[in-house]
Amino acid sequence: MKKILLLVLISIAFYSCSGPLGKNYSDDTFIEDAKAIKESGDLDDAESEMLMGWILKAKLKGDSLEGKTYKEILKEAKDYKQEQEALAEKARIEEEEKRQKLGAALTVAMYNKGYEEYDYDKYLTYSLVFENKTDKEIRAFKGSLAINDLFDAEIKTINLTIDEPIKAGETYKGTYTTDYNQFRDEDKRLKNKDMKDLNVVWTPEKIIFADGTTLE
Repeated sequence: MKKILLLVLISIAFYSCSGPLGKNYSDDTFIEDAKAIKESGDLDDAESEMLMGWILKAKLKGDSLEGKTYKEILKEAKDYKQEQEALAEKARIEEEEKRQKLGAALTVAMYNKGYEEYDYDKYLTYSLVFENKTDKEIRAFKGSLAINDLFDAEIKTINLTIDEPIKAGETYKGTYTTDYNQFRDEDKRLKNKDMKDLNVVWTPEKIIFADGTTLE
């Protein structure tokens, strides 16, 4: 029984190593190997693209793949992708935590949007209200205002740096402008949108308080 089990294990190991993925990479046989891997059906389309992309990336960087099996190369590609995804997710969580922390201190809302012409110049206007929800006076702050459609697809993002003081618990209103370009799709879309068809997302970057402390 033990002998039969051993033969089965050897057979499985031999089969897994002898398939096209178990073959060592070689510049000389790569084209034939790639065809064999595709015809074997061992990989789905996403895995095939990942493997070939990783090989191309290595060749462009001048990294040697000699001595590595295609299976090992694919694992390297998958491990790298997982690391990148984990890093991106960590950054996303950190940005969201920051946005919530600063958003709890300063709320920003757009209550009107318009269009003006002055001395042959054209502008989009944005009427904003800022609420200081802390117990300290805000001296200045900066961040970005993303103006999206009802499906949360971004139309235009405005970077703001405001140095108007806002006392603790109070609000401040201001109207700001950006140049209007009739050849720019984002400007034309925004000009023709009603306020009720817009979603505005405030992403704070830094708040400076009158006492010299900061929140970022």
